[in-house]
Amino acid sequence: MKSFTKFLIAGAFGLTIVLYAVNIFLGPLNLDEGWYLYAAKSYALGERPYQDFFFTQAPLLPAIYGFLSPLWASNGVLGGRILSAIFGLLSAILASLIAISAVPKERKFATALTVFLLLGGNVYHSYFTAIPKTYALAAFFTTGGFFALSFALREQCEKNGGKLKASKIKALLIASGGFLLALAAATRLSLGAMLLATGIYLLCSFKRTGIAWLWFGVGGLLGLAVTILPHIIGCYDAFAFANFFHGGREAGGLVFTLGSISRLARNYFPVVLIAIAFLVLLVAGDNHGKVKPFLPLMWLSAFALTFIVHALSPFPYDDYQVPLMPLATTAFVAFFWQSCSLNSKQESALLLSITLIVAIAAFTSPLNESWVVVRKDRFWVETKQQPDIQLLRNTAKKISESVPAEAEILTQDTYLAVDADRRVPKGFEMGPFGYFPNLSDEEARKYHVLNKKLLVDAIESTSAPIAAASGYAFSMGAPEMTKCDDLQNEMLSRLEVIYPKKQKVINFGQEHTTLEIFSK
Repeated sequence: MKSFTKFLIAGAFGLTIVLYAVNIFLGPLNLDEGWYLYAAKSYALGERPYQDFFFTQAPLLPAIYGFLSPLWASNGVLGGRILSAIFGLLSAILASLIAISAVPKERKFATALTVFLLLGGNVYHSYFTAIPKTYALAAFFTTGGFFALSFALREQCEKNGGKLKASKIKALLIASGGFLLALAAATRLSLGAMLLATGIYLLCSFKRTGIAWLWFGVGGLLGLAVTILPHIIGCYDAFAFANFFHGGREAGGLVFTLGSISRLARNYFPVVLIAIAFLVLLVAGDNHGKVKPFLPLMWLSAFALTFIVHALSPFPYDDYQVPLMPLATTAFVAFFWQSCSLNSKQESALLLSITLIVAIAAFTSPLNESWVVVRKDRFWVETKQQPDIQLLRNTAKKISESVPAEAEILTQDTYLAVDADRRVPKGFEMGPFGYFPNLSDEEARKYHVLNKKLLVDAIESTSAPIAAASGYAFSMGAPEMTKCDDLQNEMLSRLEVIYPKKQKVINFGQEHTTLEIFSK
């Protein structure tokens, strides 16, 4: 049995490491990677979001990645991916530890392994916690917060009743849980819904948890005061503009929302199967006294409220839910293993079955094609000549050889500047998301973005020896994200006047558009 256990552990970790490695080196590029890492490098240079540059998320990611920039910055986006993958892997481990706080001793190994498999062995989850968006760091803080909170409250689950015994250690753990969930909110502001949902849950259960809600609130408020309050005090208008401008985006509508939920269910289908299996066991099985819902319901309440917040956003991408999925996974897995009545051989067989299901789901993930395929043209498939990130590195290396260290690159493809270790002009930090055609000059300067006049001025007055523009450059107007074909054509024509030489890099970056490189 010990050898079988070791085999399962090795298989789970092996699959997880392979998927993270493949997604790091072969995963498709995302424009967000550029401006998040550029913001982190700017932070390392002493600049601050909202005060010195436009940044569309809460402030903690630039601070953390900026502080850690000596570890990753020399390797550009690749280095940022490796750092993100570490946060993603740690969050999967923490989620496994959270889950065992809610199950009996004989089910702890099965529960931990199942959670780890469902997260680490998921291609979609692995990819979105490997690329440097907010998801990996937010998931790390979320799972860290619930880890501290769950182990402080685990007796409430084990005893299925009774009051929380007060102690300084438990009070510290509960406060730490609130603090870490506040850090998650300071990474991605919408995750503040987790803080709210958990606080309300503890308050509603005060007969069992006493003043746990108070300690949790103190920790949460302290975390928000340390991370977000300084920005609100120092530059409230710019902070509010940057974090809430997405509310002005054109709504995707009900069809888009349902499609988002459908894709999420598809990408986390093994988790859906576990949830269905639990519901079947709950209805058909003898679970009297076995299912202890206190902790799993706390995780699910935090998941549910934040899920709804994301689903109600004007354009609810399914990947918004990635930092929440460790909570849903831990809850349903804990419920599932609480409900099972199995001997050791049956448990081993079920664990092997779950492992095989996760492996098959990973092998058949629709995301796998993006590792090697550019696009399909009718009957013919166009494959990549080299991984996206390698093409970025090669292109950036050639650009850096032509651009002095103190000079800028005029580009809205910010990951080029990150990999070339060069700066971009003011207002270009967030790429095409930094163009607001309806703002006045004064408003645009205040928020560190560009309108039509400031964009033209930046191009005509540039001293950058090289400009680079992909299919995304000058292509949209915020906050509605309207398509701006006329603007794009005009700006590219202006670049051709300033820069007589031009070369092209095909199948570059996100969605494999053509990158045009202009030089004097």
